[in-house]
Amino acid sequence: MLIIIVLSLAVFLALNMGISGFSVSFAPSFGSNVLNKNRATLLYGLCVIAGGCLVGPRVIETLAKKISYVELGLLSSGIIIASSAITMFLSNVLKVPQSTSLVTVASFVGAGLFYGRVNWHTVGRILVFAVVFSIISLILTIFIKRKIYPPREGNLKFYENVFVHRQKFKKFIIIHDMYAGFSVGTNNVANVAAPLTGLLGMGNIFWLFIMSPFFGLGAYFAGERVIKSVSKDIIPVGEFSASVVSFITATFVLIASLLGLPAPYVQFTTFSLLGISCVKDGFKATAEKSIVKRILWVWVLVPVFTGLLSLGIHHIFHNYLSR
Repeated sequence: MLIIIVLSLAVFLALNMGISGFSVSFAPSFGSNVLNKNRATLLYGLCVIAGGCLVGPRVIETLAKKISYVELGLLSSGIIIASSAITMFLSNVLKVPQSTSLVTVASFVGAGLFYGRVNWHTVGRILVFAVVFSIISLILTIFIKRKIYPPREGNLKFYENVFVHRQKFKKFIIIHDMYAGFSVGTNNVANVAAPLTGLLGMGNIFWLFIMSPFFGLGAYFAGERVIKSVSKDIIPVGEFSASVVSFITATFVLIASLLGLPAPYVQFTTFSLLGISCVKDGFKATAEKSIVKRILWVWVLVPVFTGLLSLGIHHIFHNYLSR
């Protein structure tokens, strides 16, 4: 019975993670109206499966063995999944894309705190990477965007090429978003598969392959609501801006995955979109947008809440079972 509950929670978590991952990986093509929802979610789902199976085991190794020194049992695995699922669901209800990686890391930390065996060195590396590359995403996007915006004598040739080769640029954006979806798979599928490793005697690849399709299903049924927060509410994006965002953030996530580090894809993409907003609307106007303030608050509070929730549920079940 407990196995069925854990697997059901894992599916629920995968659906919610799929929504958040879709909202950032395909925000460029959605924001510039290059793809409709059906085509975007199908491509996203296929790319997530490929990324998860090919690179995901590296991230699972970090989550399952390097954040906490404790071999987690079925109950702890279920608590980790439940804590992550609850907070991801709440984030999606608020229509604020949340980093599935930071939520999962926080949930593992909560379990580690309960057992008194947290590897803070690994946790620190993950957080430093997240902060540094989020800032780089912002700066790099501002630098590139200022080269092409606003239109002026020095970059008119670029705009002429975009106009003449418009259809080629649209295909270029789709390829970029597929690359982004692949990057989501390399990192985020591991977040839901890691707690299941060893369950039913099955290894990493099995759970990565089983859980990947639910990312696509989540994106199909509810991804459009959250994706608007990124691609519409922060700043409407054009074709070239979309490809810049997609390439920068997907590359950082892929680098993190190859290093075996959980990476906050949501933060990377949103900071990149904020870079575009800073160039177009100015730093002050961007900082004053209500969606920006809401996103920043959720990013800080949700991982903390997840860690405390995981820790608290561990205590509750431990006290109940010890009676």
